[in-house]
Amino acid sequence: MVHADSIQWLLEVEKRDIAYIVSIFEAYDNLAIVRTVNAEQSIIELIISPDYLEDTRQLVNALSDELCIKTIEPAQTTKLTDI
Repeated sequence: MVHADSIQWLLEVEKRDIAYIVSIFEAYDNLAIVRTVNAEQSIIELIISPDYLEDTRQLVNALSDELCIKTIEPAQTTKLTDI
């Protein structure tokens, strides 16, 4: 489901990293909402307020230095290839 007032990113991560990613985003005062889309395939969705898009991009970029994070597809026109 795509919300007009938010941006959604789909990411594939290691299953063991999902709880860690959720806790990181919660520690940043819910910079984005993390939702598990498919637990079997370890696909998560980040639901981002447009006001926090750049901050979220920077955090995902920093996390990708320590974790395997693969872009599945941009769920809106905002491209993840820029991170």
